[in-house]
Amino acid sequence: MSIGFNILFALFLVLLGLAIRRREAPGPIVKRGVEQLAKLLPRMVCALIAAGFVAELLPKALISAYLGAEAGWLALPVAAATGLLIPAGPVITFAIAAVFAKAGASPAALITFVTSWSIFAAHRILIYELPLLGPSFFRMRVLSALIVPFLAGMLAMIVGAVVEFGTPVPAH
Repeated sequence: MSIGFNILFALFLVLLGLAIRRREAPGPIVKRGVEQLAKLLPRMVCALIAAGFVAELLPKALISAYLGAEAGWLALPVAAATGLLIPAGPVITFAIAAVFAKAGASPAALITFVTSWSIFAAHRILIYELPLLGPSFFRMRVLSALIVPFLAGMLAMIVGAVVEFGTPVPAH
């Protein structure tokens, strides 16, 4: 099991303990959990199947060439542009990130991709931000946050050059 699952399970146990201690009625809690499961499970199944198709359709050599370590600094703008263009929620986006990782994308490119998607997902901009907050706000937000995905990727490259899985990289 993953560390993330263990943390979520521990959080679940803590919340369960609090609910029992406060003598909360289990009905509304269970109902909410079933509602969330009913909404998320079909999405996750579809997203994982779609990610499987993406994994087979995208040429691994192309991903490795443009997002891999050998791409160097070029991987960052490519990853940032890709993150901007993904019109999906986190289930699909992180499944695509996993496909990229398996195809040879560098950690810095993956961090840039996810950060770019988190900040600049085109579907959120077009559906929510521009109609609700207007172009003036959008321009200010883009200009103030444009460098963030690149900084995250560069920091990942620097950290990766200094530390490899918790141990220093030997000097050549």
